[in-house]
Parts: sequence; structure tokens; C-alpha cells
Amino acid sequence: MPRPKFEEQWRQRFIQRGKVCQDDADIAGWTRSGLEARLRNFQRLWPGDAPGALWLDVGCGAGSYTRYLAGQGVSPIGMDYSLPSVQKARERSPAAMTWAVGDVTQLAIRPASLDGVLCFGVMQALSRPEQAVRELVHATRPGGQVWIDALNRDCLTTRIRCLVARLTGRAPGLRYDRVGDLAVWLEREGATEVQVHWIPILPGRLQRYQSLLERPWMRRLIRAVPGLGSLLSHAILVSAKRSPHPQPFSPEGRRG
Repeated sequence: MPRPKFEEQWRQRFIQRGKVCQDDADIAGWTRSGLEARLRNFQRLWPGDAPGALWLDVGCGAGSYTRYLAGQGVSPIGMDYSLPSVQKARERSPAAMTWAVGDVTQLAIRPASLDGVLCFGVMQALSRPEQAVRELVHATRPGGQVWIDALNRDCLTTRIRCLVARLTGRAPGLRYDRVGDLAVWLEREGATEVQVHWIPILPGRLQRYQSLLERPWMRRLIRAVPGLGSLLSHAILVSAKRSPHPQPFSPEGRRG
């Protein structure tokens, strides 16, 4: 089945990045400071897993998160639809690590076979991410972890950027999500314990101030003031677990 034009354009961009770029962040399409901030936040939030637990990092790029998972004692598979990116991930990683070429919207993974999944830096390059969410949840065993990130549609700077794009007649180059939509999609597919983590990330030219946004008092402030996290956060990180006993979906029951 042909990909939507928007998705195919992004697939070709990531293939080209994998061919010509060397830095992990460049291959992933982030600034170096942006990738480092995202990885720090995941390291802070991830509770870990049992030694040898089987994880999938889909959309792995050059393998930054995959190598982190391996360093924490789990057994990760790094997967990306860009063969050049996977080749570079393999070259800069321990020989025992496993890599694969694949697409999050059509995972060739046995259902309920994984202890956990990551999908970071992917949703914004999909025209409709619901299928990807379905594949991720269904590939995870009951009680297993699901971690997804997305670009926050309600961030103040994103709202301004989208308004300028509309006024100038330019189509947005990326797709943005609302956190409520991600929660709905996850719970619809049988996920539970959905938690939202706001990730404020400053542009590269302001990175000298990034540490302020990651201090404990700022995180407490974001939790305490309704709407502040949504306005300040360029990215959303959502975690969930595959329900041991899937129940009928109820929009009123979703968490935020």
C-alpha cells in the first residue's frame, strides 16, 4: 500500500540524512542539544526493567536510545525504516546488539512478544499516527511498557509558528499532536496507567538556559500550575502499560 505523500517525503529525508550525516542528532533530525535534552528526560523518567527484558526502539535513527537501553541491562532491538541510519547505528554500537529495518505502522513483530517499546521522533512524520500506536501497544506483552514522544501542538512557540505558516500560505513541515489525543489512542488499544510528561526544550541558540527548565523547582512549578507545561513544552513524552485485562474503551476514563 503506497504511503501518503507527507510520510513518503519524510521517509526519503531520513534516508538521505542516514546517508550524509554523521552525528546522531543530525541523523535523527534534531539539534545536538535537543537530542541530549530528550535523552536526559527519558533517563530521569524511565523506571528500568528486568535484566534481559526484550525491548524495541522503533525509529531508532543512529541508536542513541538503543545503546542507552543496552547499557541498562535490557536486550533492545533498534529498528528504523532508513537502512543507512541502521547501518550507522550498527557501526557505532557493540557487535552483540540487534538491528532491523522496519516501519512502525507495519511491525513484523509477534503480538504481545515485547517487554517494552520506545517510539521517539516518529509521530511528527506520520500523517495519522493511530496505526503506529496500535502496532506498538499490540506488540507489547500485558504489563509491558510503552513510551511515545510527540511534538506538542499546544506549545506557545508552536502555536505562533503554525499561525505564521497559515498567514503566509505555507504548509507546516511537521505534524503536531495534542496530549489528549495520544492518551485516547493508547487507551483505545488496551493501554493503561497513561502518564504525561512535559518536556520543555529551548532552541539551540538558547541552550545556555536549558538547565533552568530541567531543575526540580521548575518541574514542580509545571506540575502545580494548570496549563503551564502545555504552553512551555515543545515535546510531550507519554508512558503507559499494556493492560493485563483489556477493557472496553471509555473516553471519560482517559488520564491526562
